[in-house]
Amino acid sequence: MGPSAVQEKWSWVAGPVAVALGLVAHLLSGGSAPSVPVLLALTALCALAAELVGRWIHGPILLLLISGLAQQLLFFGFDTLGGSFPGGGLLTHSHGPQQIPTDVTSGANSHPAAHAGDLMLYTHAAAAILTLLIGAGVAKLVRSKSRSHSGAVTIPGR
Repeated sequence: MGPSAVQEKWSWVAGPVAVALGLVAHLLSGGSAPSVPVLLALTALCALAAELVGRWIHGPILLLLISGLAQQLLFFGFDTLGGSFPGGGLLTHSHGPQQIPTDVTSGANSHPAAHAGDLMLYTHAAAAILTLLIGAGVAKLVRSKSRSHSGAVTIPGR
């Protein structure tokens, strides 16, 4: 079994990992989670998409772009279908009671709610990067285990 066959066999793992990390990112930055059946449906769709993408795309840059696109779609899905389980917003910060700083040059208010969108973007971007790293780690681990079980003889020192 070659490395590409191993990668194709385990590429579905990236789908559930993407949903789990995206959900954590969404909840930490103040969003709300959809109900469990919706989460299961999103997980199944992401696993299917990861399996299909894993067959044709193997470059890390393209996989990172697809992972980022998946996080963007998960954000829209969580935002649209959310509301069942409110997020705590553990990463949000406050500017004190009723302090709304004003930008001197434009006169625009920089309310803390404006920072929530940035935080949501950063946490979902981190989830995309972690999804890629975990998926690559699982593929590497499975590939090394399949080589050791294939009966290949390794010579120490070479």
